[in-house]
Order: sequence, then C-alpha cells, then structure tokens
Amino acid sequence: MASIFANQTNGRANIIIVARNKASADKVISGFPKPPPASELNGVVIKHEFVQCDASVMKNVHEATQYLKSHFDKINLLVTSCGGLATSRVDTVDGIDTSLALRYYARAKFIEELSPLLSKAKAAGEDAKAMSILKAADGSAVNVDDLDLDKSWGMISAATASGVYNDVMIKVQSERHPDIAFMHIYPGVVDTPALRIHWSMNILVPLIRPFISTPEESAQAMLYPLLSQEFSTGGFWLDNKAEKLTLGPNVTDEVTKKVWENTLLRAQLK
Repeated sequence: MASIFANQTNGRANIIIVARNKASADKVISGFPKPPPASELNGVVIKHEFVQCDASVMKNVHEATQYLKSHFDKINLLVTSCGGLATSRVDTVDGIDTSLALRYYARAKFIEELSPLLSKAKAAGEDAKAMSILKAADGSAVNVDDLDLDKSWGMISAATASGVYNDVMIKVQSERHPDIAFMHIYPGVVDTPALRIHWSMNILVPLIRPFISTPEESAQAMLYPLLSQEFSTGGFWLDNKAEKLTLGPNVTDEVTKKVWENTLLRAQLK
C-alpha cells in the first residue's frame, strides 16, 4: 500500500512506516520515487521515513505516537495492520496475549492517541481517515466475561475476538469523531510469505490461487476507500473488494460498552 501510494503521488507525500524491522522498511522506502527538493515546494520538506516500534508493548506504541505528534502537525491517512500468527499463548510484559496486543490493543492505541492529528487534518479541510486491516463484520459472538481469553484462548478464538474488537473500536471512534472516516477492512487471503509457513501450503496454494489475491491487488482494493470521497466520514466495515458490510447483531450495546472499557484498561488509554 505504501509503495503504490508513493508512486501515485510521485513521492510528494509524507509516508511514515512504523514497524519492527528497519531493514525491511528501508527496502520498501528505497523503492519510493524521490520527492522533489524543498526549494521546488515552497520550502516544504517531504519525509519518507521509518519509526521503530515493537507494537506488542503498549509503552512502545505510546512512544511512537508521541514521536509522530512531535514531528507532524496532522495525519491524513492512518493505516494499522500489525499482527502475527500464534500457535500458543504468550503474554506480553503488559500481561496481554501477544496476538490480541498486536491485532487489537496496539491498533486501538495508535488510533486513539493519533486522533488529534486526524482532527487537525480535517479542520484544515483535508482527508482524515483511519483504517484497521483484519476481519471486518464476520458476526462472531463475544464472551464479555472472558474478553482477555484467559479461559478460552486458541488460534481461532484469538483471531475472531480481535476481529470483533476492531469492529467495536471503529464503531466507537466513528461515533466520537463523526467528521472523520474510520474503517475496518478484510483483505481476504493474500499470497504473502505467511501462506507458506508450513510445507503443506506449497501444495495447497497453487490449488486455491483463483481465490487469493496478490499483494498488489489487495493493496489497490484497500487504498480505494482511503482515496475515495465516497468514504469521507463515519464508520465503515468493508470486504476484500472494499464493498460495504453491515455489522451483525453480535455487536450489541453491552458488547460495545464492555469491550471499550476493557480497551481503555488494556491499551492504557486515559
């Protein structure tokens, strides 16, 4: 997504990649078109840079957001996609399951703490949109008595729970900031190295290729709502073609209230 956006803007946009792996980020950034010098842009300096952050730890997320807030006065497009595959539960230093920390709590913290910069972009008459990439509106039930999955952790339960929690977060933020667009989008099955974590996948992938997307196809689909005026304000839940979905009856007022209360606690939000 970052590479396509850099090419579409011919390098004339600030693009900041927040991630763990500097070498990987530098490789991506090195492929961006070089921005013109400030002398050609009325003194404006365009930045393409990497900010290091292990997002499984909430303190690290806070440090990253503070850095961004100190170096930029607004954000137009905020995309969160951190995550990871887990075959067993491993808790972070914050006492949170790592998969939930990455797929949900870090994302909620990034969006909450950077929302003032989104608001400043909107106040300037510019786009202000936040997107979380996971699994939107799949209708899974939520156990409000075990939101941390202390009694029911599993690969599937962690994946489905984090998806619904993202649904709730988008609902809450879109209601709190009705002038900003908040999106939860499902990328579908994408042909990335994650599909080949086991030798058997090398046999399966060719068989299901008609049903999976290339990274470029998926990136284009997810960029569309970020760049389209059709998605200017409000909350949106989208499929892998950026078609609008509707939240199911699983996201009740009780679920919303309890998930968000737990979010404030676990993501260390005030």
